[in-house]
Amino acid sequence: MQPKFKIAICVRCGGMKQGLNKRYMKHWLWCKQGFRKSARVGGVVAVVATLALGFPEPSASVSSNSGPRVAQPVPQVSVSETEKVIARQVRSMTAFLENHKVDEENRGRLAEALVASGRKYSLNPKLLASVMIVESRGNPFAISGQDAVGVMQVHLPTWGETADREDVNLLKIEDNVDFGARILKEYVERFGISEGLRRYNGYIPGEPVWEESSQRYLDKVQQVYQIELTTAQASLIK
Repeated sequence: MQPKFKIAICVRCGGMKQGLNKRYMKHWLWCKQGFRKSARVGGVVAVVATLALGFPEPSASVSSNSGPRVAQPVPQVSVSETEKVIARQVRSMTAFLENHKVDEENRGRLAEALVASGRKYSLNPKLLASVMIVESRGNPFAISGQDAVGVMQVHLPTWGETADREDVNLLKIEDNVDFGARILKEYVERFGISEGLRRYNGYIPGEPVWEESSQRYLDKVQQVYQIELTTAQASLIK
């Protein structure tokens, strides 16, 4: 409970100040009337001054007859700009996957995983989605004749040992997308986007079969990606 202070009035100059506080006590101690008191009164003054210095000065906004303190409303925590951007990207990605007939059952998880991995590895999520659509069309249990598994068709003979060592579950959507994005990021940094995509498909320089196969793969990825760009441009024109 807060102490109840009375109005203090200087008997010499009429100075008035609410409560036992530093400002009034300093005034009182320096006032000539205070120094005319006896030594006994001086002792009392010292005690009172000590007490006054122990209390903070009452706020100017609070009066002696103020009622109960009204609780201030708690400000609502606003959603950060980053969260808003991510939400927009996920909605856009979901629509993109729907346009390409990706199964509705996994569409939401795929959209979130593609956006998260794209941001994590600084890759365009639409590029990752285009690769995924060409590889498996979003089937988490897809297994190719070349022993590639999952939505991003991670090649087990090449990457299986690493995935096992790092406890990556390649049949889990989020793990497979993240691992595939990591592989693609490494290839793109080393060889650029076009050749990086071909390397992701297993391109081996100097092998005529792989030269042709990887080029077809690149064309498919570009086609899926370009369709999205063309659709977006058309919607802006309308």
